Amino acid sequence: MSQARQLAAEVAVHSTGSGEPIVLLHANGGDHRDFDAVVDRLAAHHAVHAIDWPGWGDSTTTEGPTATGYAAALPHVLQSLGGGPFVLIGNSVGGFAAIHAAATHPELVRGLVLVNPGGFTPRWPGSVAVCRLIGWPRLAGRAMRTLPRLYLRRTTPAVAEIRHRAAEMSTDPHRVEAFASIWRSFAMREHDARPHARLVAVPTLLMWGRRDPVLAWTIDGRRARRALEGAQVATFPCGHQAFAEMPDEFMAELEPFLRSLPSRPPTRARVISDHEPSTTDHQRSD
Repeated sequence: MSQARQLAAEVAVHSTGSGEPIVLLHANGGDHRDFDAVVDRLAAHHAVHAIDWPGWGDSTTTEGPTATGYAAALPHVLQSLGGGPFVLIGNSVGGFAAIHAAATHPELVRGLVLVNPGGFTPRWPGSVAVCRLIGWPRLAGRAMRTLPRLYLRRTTPAVAEIRHRAAEMSTDPHRVEAFASIWRSFAMREHDARPHARLVAVPTLLMWGRRDPVLAWTIDGRRARRALEGAQVATFPCGHQAFAEMPDEFMAELEPFLRSLPSRPPTRARVISDHEPSTTDHQRSD
């Protein structure tokens, strides 16, 4: 059973298990329970800390949260947790924040697992307009209910729970405003993960659901792959959250990566290999 505690003024963490520490970082509009399909398996061999971003889950609400604000806060959260360095498993905005932490505070990070991370969408006029439109308060509540039905492409018990929670939260004006504020921040020029991604020197596993209509593999995914030189890559025939949509396949990729990690972060700069990083493409039929 996980134990919940208030880690800082605005951040709650749910901890379970023992061993090398892992931190789970959820997407906008979710909370620590997004990872329920895999958390028990992770906790069998690891100390797992599932964070609720400010404004979500058991964390307190905060005025005007942004993706870059979450990224700036994460190193302080990790320092407060203690016991690092950590493996960071980040989804969407959680992945964006994880990249920032690994680049700016490498002593805190032992490895990165990025699941459809944000920050790689081109700043095309259309994409900026969509972020601002979804961030419009009058539309944000409807978007909270609708988006999980669009970008979670496989229905599992975990996905059903995520969709149900999103529908419930869409009636809470504080949650809706947090959701809208984060979406508006996606249109900011600072929401670009590539500069920090190029500085990442820890082992990295990039995992992408190829059927995600929001962060498309053919655009965002390939931009992420280019920026994260040397990263292992695994793709899945699912949407935005492989850990909820295809948990068995997700763990089949994750567990060997975790076993391969050094116990301490590298002390030298990353050396770019002459060999292509490994890529796994899961082709399970619907």
